[in-house]
Amino acid sequence: MIATQSTPYSHEDLAEQLTQKQSIQLDSASTVNQHTLAQLGAASTRFYSHALTGGNSTMLVAMIGLLLCILVGYSYADSFSLWAQVGSHIGLILFATAVKIGYVMRCVGLDGMGHLQL
Repeated sequence: MIATQSTPYSHEDLAEQLTQKQSIQLDSASTVNQHTLAQLGAASTRFYSHALTGGNSTMLVAMIGLLLCILVGYSYADSFSLWAQVGSHIGLILFATAVKIGYVMRCVGLDGMGHLQL
């Protein structure tokens, strides 16, 4: 006579245990993912806020420099040397570029924070 050896678990029991383990792993993974996404959301909001502030301040400084270069190069040119006038004309190009870079930074910050651009 052949003795049959019974297994402690049937196929259905093993499948149920595997499903329970997977659901526990998925629950813990989803909470980790939600926590990580919350951190990423806070970090991205902080980045866009800094981009907006940096863009605004870059534009402000560049506009002041642009105004000073216009005054030195054109309005009060008689009061300054030739080298100062040459420097102011070069500064016009550099400060105009800085205004454009500041505007792009400002647009990136506003877009990342969800504001509509016109």
